[in-house]
Amino acid sequence: MTSQDLPTYLRGHSISPAELDTAPGTTLLRLCQSATADGRLSPEELEGLRQWLAADETAAMPAGRHLRSIVNKVLADGRVTPDEYQQVLRAVESVLPLEARLQARAARQAAEAADAAATQAVRPADSRRILGLSSAAVARIGLTGALLALLGVFWLSR
Repeated sequence: MTSQDLPTYLRGHSISPAELDTAPGTTLLRLCQSATADGRLSPEELEGLRQWLAADETAAMPAGRHLRSIVNKVLADGRVTPDEYQQVLRAVESVLPLEARLQARAARQAAEAADAAATQAVRPADSRRILGLSSAAVARIGLTGALLALLGVFWLSR
């Protein structure tokens, strides 16, 4: 079993109560809470996190080392994908103390639900198109075809 298989509170890289009593620990907590408040990680928040983690004072904290390794890996290719933003956001969540972690997770889940609802709202509009035509145009074509069939039946029955 690897450390990634363990729940986040057992991985050993969350901010400890002793670290929260230090200035770097308090700063890291505030930075992480700010980054996770809306359930999304912006490029500016990622850059701020990277700059702060570059400081030598974070080297003694397991949470700082963990975040630094994730952020450096994500930024290595110079391009950050949406999946990598999620990876960093989850890593930031994992270093938070339990109560703050639960708040961050709830904010992330709310943001994911809002994104899913927005995607779902767009999808039905696209699915109402048949061969590039709107559903109203397809209905008119169908009615016209039915009327022509009826006229044909009446014409032939006279």
